[in-house]
Amino acid sequence: MIPIGTDAPRRRTPWMNWAIIALCFVIYLISHPDNPSAHYLGVNSGWGKFLLWRQHLHLYQFVTYLFLHASIMHILGNMLFLWVFGDVVNERLGHIPYLLFFLAGGIFAGVGQVLTSGAPTLGASGAIAAVAGMFLVLAPMTNIRVWFFFFIFKVPSLLFVIFEIVTFDLAGEIFPGRNDNVAHFAHLTGYTTGFTVGIILLAMRLVPRDQSDLLALINRLRRRHVYRSMVAAGFNPFATAPQGGNIVRPDGPMPLRSDDPDYLRCQELRNRITELRRDHLLPEAANVYLELKKLDPAQVLSAQIQLDIANQLMAAGHYPQAADAYEDYLKYYGTGANCDQVQLVLALIYARYFINRNRAIDLFQKALPKLHDGTQRELAQKELAALKAIGA
Repeated sequence: MIPIGTDAPRRRTPWMNWAIIALCFVIYLISHPDNPSAHYLGVNSGWGKFLLWRQHLHLYQFVTYLFLHASIMHILGNMLFLWVFGDVVNERLGHIPYLLFFLAGGIFAGVGQVLTSGAPTLGASGAIAAVAGMFLVLAPMTNIRVWFFFFIFKVPSLLFVIFEIVTFDLAGEIFPGRNDNVAHFAHLTGYTTGFTVGIILLAMRLVPRDQSDLLALINRLRRRHVYRSMVAAGFNPFATAPQGGNIVRPDGPMPLRSDDPDYLRCQELRNRITELRRDHLLPEAANVYLELKKLDPAQVLSAQIQLDIANQLMAAGHYPQAADAYEDYLKYYGTGANCDQVQLVLALIYARYFINRNRAIDLFQKALPKLHDGTQRELAQKELAALKAIGA
């Protein structure tokens, strides 16, 4: 199966990934032999000192071997994989961090190869495996477009990468008799490096979190398991509360008493919001949400729907209502992956539309330590300084 693209939206141009691909092709054209007396690994003999070779090892080889390739098919295959997986990782990490990660992935892959094999090694596939491992963490459910003989279809990246690891690299190590001249252990070391670094970056919030990363996916699975366990133990989320008590639904609290005449109307409005959001009719969903809040101000939706409605209200210029929706999100889902972004947006609403200066200062101060995007940090610092100057 050959990957030919993803369905991940592109927000920024991945210049660094493209530069690495271009550099690999330039070095290939320079190093590739144009005569029969070539080095047996496919490059001119003068380039042999840049291969990774345990018997003639130099530290610089852990970097230089990445940019050498044995044949046109070797480099085309590697660069295709790097283009598919690297663009997304470059966008999420930024240009310089991505370059450093690519080189570090290649170095660790080279160490793994040197420790397990004495054969000379060349090619970027170890670093690309690290990039794919990072991709697996950042976007596990992003679809990979795959070309297989006469068919093109989509496969979630989680399944595609695991399939490649098991059928190609693990099988290559388990059945060494295949003799395919592929550095399988370098690939496996690269995957492990990328996966581990990705988990650490997400856990420490050194890269922006979102609802599609691996940790968010695991958290959703954990919540579903807890919910199913509760249902299996006898909890009925749709049952009438005893003696007029409150019902807590899995998508947020339902504060109205079950015998209140507005209770069923709230249920209808919540269901309507869910349907409209599912059909991508957010303006209509936001209007129904405002009706719901008039009926019962204590209503809160599920995390993602609440956030979508708040974003829609802000985009429509309903800033006080958007601020209230964001506040509800922070109150009930304040430990979510989007908490820092919500705090920043809410602080900007309070600051720019003179709704609540003190709350804006508090939110900016809470968001700043968690903002890793330079532009966002600069914006927050500038707005915070302006607010403090007003009160000085």
